Amino acid sequence: MTTIDPNAIFSGAPVSILYGGVDCGSTISAPKLGIDVTSGAPEFTNAGGPVKGTRGIRKIVPTVELTVNEFTAQKIAWAMPGATATSSQSVGVGVAGLATTLGADPAALATTINLVSVTTCAAGDFLLVGTTLSEAASEVVRIVTKGTAGAADTVIENSAGGGLLIDHGNGENVVTCIGTIMAAPAVAGATNVKVDAVTVKSLLVPGDIVRIGYVGHYETRTLLTVGTIGPGGTGITFATPLTRDHGLDEWVIKVTTLGGTTIRPVIGRIASASYQDLVLTDVGADGRTMIVTLENAVSAESQSLEFGDDPASPLGLTMKFTGHYSNTTPTTVPLTVVLSA
Repeated sequence: MTTIDPNAIFSGAPVSILYGGVDCGSTISAPKLGIDVTSGAPEFTNAGGPVKGTRGIRKIVPTVELTVNEFTAQKIAWAMPGATATSSQSVGVGVAGLATTLGADPAALATTINLVSVTTCAAGDFLLVGTTLSEAASEVVRIVTKGTAGAADTVIENSAGGGLLIDHGNGENVVTCIGTIMAAPAVAGATNVKVDAVTVKSLLVPGDIVRIGYVGHYETRTLLTVGTIGPGGTGITFATPLTRDHGLDEWVIKVTTLGGTTIRPVIGRIASASYQDLVLTDVGADGRTMIVTLENAVSAESQSLEFGDDPASPLGLTMKFTGHYSNTTPTTVPLTVVLSA
């Protein structure tokens, strides 16, 4: 039995979200919780109508409506239980013959690394670090100061100016990869970027795919032309305009693919086994934690996206989830509310 205090059902802030046990981020506003209860006189089979003087609960439909700010494959798949998702990796492209390894296990967020050999790299080079070449296990850093072989004195930075973003181990591969930096700022809508170099370790040719920008501010484009270098040069061009402004010295890294995720929804009736529990965790205005769980939740409405520059209407995925009764427990309401002190 679940006891619900109507005065305690509130959400004072955006909440964290689990869907099917997977951490999927958080909302950008307080979710709307609803419990639609339909009561009335029950109708019994062969009774010829409602039984006079009796009343009961005929239907309880719990719902949660929320807006999610991060537009990811995991969150799109909420609306399509049973869907499958496949991703194409977009990682840096190494230069043949210019490879070494980590000589020690770097600390988390380290800005210095130990290289077994430093003969293949120089200050200003981009390094692809990671034994497994995937977006989850490898990253590109840039050498600020080249150190000595076997010592943790090679200074590096990520595209946003910090240290390593991934936890790497001793012996992982370190390959000099193809990249350059922007020689002039570029504004949203531009189809041309000025770059510092396009040869040797910065070799770019038409048809290459480049990742422009820094962590959390990336854009990938396929090159149409590769011209001359410098702020006054012809630079590199692409067909799809930039959607963000980019500043001087932001990175332009050659990558393997555009990267992305393909979602294949289930065609036909969705099996109940594909439904997942939706769990919202919130801290209310009185400091207590509220946990709302919809068992066997599925999106009950079409999804909508809002694009724009208005901070009051940021990019978000608006959803409405409905909890469904389980065939094995038809008398159990598909909603759990837990309030902790």
